[in-house]
Amino acid sequence: MAADSQPQRGMVAERAVVVEILPSLTYRLEVEGSRAQVIAHSGKATGTNFVRLRLNDKVLVERASEDPRRGRIVKVLLS
Repeated sequence: MAADSQPQRGMVAERAVVVEILPSLTYRLEVEGSRAQVIAHSGKATGTNFVRLRLNDKVLVERASEDPRRGRIVKVLLS
């Protein structure tokens, strides 16, 4: 497994669903369970291979412990 798919120190990885597509390759996500909304961009692994996310796609997002409203999409999960 690649090192980019592992959560970094100080990061919390959670499952989320895409609820809105924003400009500049950012997405509004809703975290499963807590229903918190996060603004996230695609991480290195998803940036290397072109991935187009659509509404209701399930993803794995890392949220920073300093600002839980911002995050990075680490992996696209299969439905």
